[in-house]
Amino acid sequence: MSNDTAAASGSLFRDVKNAFGELFSGKLDPRQELLIQVSFGLLGAMARADGVVSAEEAAFTNTLMEELKLNARARQIATESFTTGCRRDYDYSADAKRLLAQFKPGSSEVERLYSGLLRLAGADARIRPGEQRFLLQITKALGFPEDELHKRIPGIGAA
Repeated sequence: MSNDTAAASGSLFRDVKNAFGELFSGKLDPRQELLIQVSFGLLGAMARADGVVSAEEAAFTNTLMEELKLNARARQIATESFTTGCRRDYDYSADAKRLLAQFKPGSSEVERLYSGLLRLAGADARIRPGEQRFLLQITKALGFPEDELHKRIPGIGAA
């Protein structure tokens, strides 16, 4: 791995950790457990959005769990949720609804999750068509207007 690649990877982990970090600290309560389930499910769906989950995406998720210092129970939930999110029959909209039943649209928790997903999507400096479709769908499912995605990632959805 080149120094530039390592530096970019480290920066991405810091960004995503900052987005998710405060959500998962300490002993898990039911709301935090839900956040882990939905967050890692959506990360799995994002990883699979371009058709295949790469070894790098799986490794990224494992490293993220370490960076977040998830305890054994939280890691188990995160791993199971990521695997569920990678399946073709994963219902991201049902998970988004479960999340929004506990955390209002626009809340800091929903905002951090959304920001983390956007950072992950742009991690390889290219957002593929399947990832674009997923981002458009999850933007709406999390209660954000479509133009929010366009503001945060200019040019997305352009042919």
